[in-house]
Amino acid sequence: MAKMRKVRFARINRRRPVGQETLAMRTFAEDFTELASSRLTQTTQRGTDGQLVKTWTAADMTIDANGDFMTGTLGFSSPEDRKVFNTEAWSWVKGETVDLDAASRATVAPFAVDLQESHRWVAFAPTAKIRPGTFAWGLEHVLNQAVGAAGLIPTEWEVDLVTSRSEVDEWIRKHPLIHFMRRTIKMPNPGRLIDSDRAEMRALGAGKKTEEFVAERGGLLDTGSEVFASKLDGTQTGDLDLQLHAHRQNKSGIDKFSSLSAADEELIDDFGTDLMVGMDLVLAALRAYVRDLP
Repeated sequence: MAKMRKVRFARINRRRPVGQETLAMRTFAEDFTELASSRLTQTTQRGTDGQLVKTWTAADMTIDANGDFMTGTLGFSSPEDRKVFNTEAWSWVKGETVDLDAASRATVAPFAVDLQESHRWVAFAPTAKIRPGTFAWGLEHVLNQAVGAAGLIPTEWEVDLVTSRSEVDEWIRKHPLIHFMRRTIKMPNPGRLIDSDRAEMRALGAGKKTEEFVAERGGLLDTGSEVFASKLDGTQTGDLDLQLHAHRQNKSGIDKFSSLSAADEELIDDFGTDLMVGMDLVLAALRAYVRDLP
């Protein structure tokens, strides 16, 4: 059997900063294209002691012929000392120590972005050192760094992992004894679809709202109710982070679901170290994902 790699999916949301009433923005494609060509998509990550830990860079960003999709790479380099083996003395002790700030196969991931205004989907191939949450953090921070450096309208670019409603419903079907729900609601992009939750958030000047539902002692949440179903909507667009806890059937213990760790995924052929092939494969996966959306 051929070796395979996973592709995960996310969505880019440009959210309104608290206190900003309107978002007079250009299209997503216009802003993203400007950022891609700016060579400003780079940011540093530092430890609690202020020392440089990683330098993140989004690069190789290219728009397809139709202007609907863009491919690129996101990676980080980190400073470290490397010992070069001394072949003349046949010695590690006498080998030269070289200070490098470089990336490796495990620290660069190919990605693709759907530039259509109502889509903004992202597909990427995680690596051993760039897990889904790490990729989302890195891309989000390089984009926000570039937005500030390029002087674009100050909006908060967020990269939200997405979980299809069908994935959530399937987990609930397999784990019906749900006794706990926590949901964190974020403003939709870019502030449309204002329901009662978002109306409260706007009134309070809040960017997020978290609420918990805990069943009565010895009881369960009513997962068949319309109210429960309405609380699940938004994971598929990255506007809702959802956690569920369920008792295990016929045995002790609790199973847990988190939309942050259950992002949609597909399989592609392994591309080894060839990032050009990787970008093509990730783009094909994104096109298929978009085509199959309900």
